[in-house]
Amino acid sequence: MEFKGEDGMNSEQPLPSGQPGQPHGQKQRGRLQYAKFRKVIAIIMAALIPGMGHLFLGLFIRGLTFIVLLLLDIFAMLYVSSDGLRINIPLLILLGLFIPVLYFYNVYDVLQSADYMVRYRRKPDQYARMDARGQQSSPFYAWERGFAFAVLLVAGGGLMILFRMKPRWLSIFFEDYGFLTLAIILMMIGLFLFLREAFLSFKRKKLKERG
Repeated sequence: MEFKGEDGMNSEQPLPSGQPGQPHGQKQRGRLQYAKFRKVIAIIMAALIPGMGHLFLGLFIRGLTFIVLLLLDIFAMLYVSSDGLRINIPLLILLGLFIPVLYFYNVYDVLQSADYMVRYRRKPDQYARMDARGQQSSPFYAWERGFAFAVLLVAGGGLMILFRMKPRWLSIFFEDYGFLTLAIILMMIGLFLFLREAFLSFKRKKLKERG
């Protein structure tokens, strides 16, 4: 499945040459201005509703991931604070802090994705050479092609069912180990992001050394 980007095209493919009778440079400048306009609109939409900016840019799976994570966090907060469950204050605070973290990362990610699209409009040949070497042209599209979103939907749907059914063992788990488990998960996510960024930096450095 291909996800279309700006101008109805796959944003990872090089821009076509100008049409007959229309200078290529003029068409390129027009598309660059359009990309910048989309960047502003995407940031505004992301600031209003997490995930909407990604959907506007054509990053559908990435945008839906932010929406699903936000819904899961809200469901978890409602479950932890529900009647009949001993309220775990540290866990509730941690879940509450996850909402602004997710919100601001969503805006940051939209900004990074839109910047990439603008840079791509300026130098499409650079990314075409990367594709010819067999290298991935953009880290922003990796999530669109993977099966991680399917796993997230299955896990998220299962958690929502458990939150609705409220089994006794789940209540005991949240009361006694919920905060510790969530803290460990956040540490693992942070470690993963750190290693991923270090790997991407090393990869970019090697590409620059090659030419």
